Amino acid sequence: MKTFQKIERKRLPELVANEVEEAIIGGSYAFGSQLPSEQQLANQFGVSRNVVREAFKFLKERGLISIMNGSGAYVCPPSSEQTSSALGRYMRLLGAHDSIEMLYEARRLLEGANARLAAERADSADLASLAECLQRMQKHAGSIERWSAADLDFHLAIAKATHNPFLAVLLEPLVDQLRGVIAEGYLVPGAVERGLQAHIRLFNSLQAHDAEGAYAAIMEHLNDSEARVEAIDLTETEK
Repeated sequence: MKTFQKIERKRLPELVANEVEEAIIGGSYAFGSQLPSEQQLANQFGVSRNVVREAFKFLKERGLISIMNGSGAYVCPPSSEQTSSALGRYMRLLGAHDSIEMLYEARRLLEGANARLAAERADSADLASLAECLQRMQKHAGSIERWSAADLDFHLAIAKATHNPFLAVLLEPLVDQLRGVIAEGYLVPGAVERGLQAHIRLFNSLQAHDAEGAYAAIMEHLNDSEARVEAIDLTETEK
């Protein structure tokens, strides 16, 4: 006969938080709208204000609300930050963040698909966002921080241009790892010019809605980038 273990009762704040979360997800509260006050919710749930205050902390941690002192709690627009942060921690726990080979393998699989879909689905707003990233790359070619930021924004803009939110969420955890990789590649003589030309070729294919051309461009760019970074690592190892 199977023996069952005791079921742990959830705390009241978590139960309240779950109820409010379902209301937010269900559309009862629009993004940017203010939730009822702590006292109003306490009255509705039949709990103390402290319980509601703790529930708000749960909701804030989940990225569902922001709390403004003296004003109240407001519903946040959707954000992949929480998911990206969790996936990033998982990658670090696995030790995958230390492997250039695995990083680029993942990038080729994900960004290759992104490039194809973006070429098919990108609208005028997506192309304008990509063009703005290119302009920043050109403008800040002499700044490793600003160049890297514009470079990463370009790749994230491609993911968003697929109009599949899952793809952008999957790419974002790689961003922190890519900052170091891009910074390393930036230091290689001629890397900035080559990188900019690669992004321009990719943009032109996206603008022309050439899916296979976009795929070929991103693969060439990633292969070149990986080779530069591995060459730097090899040089450092031999020192």
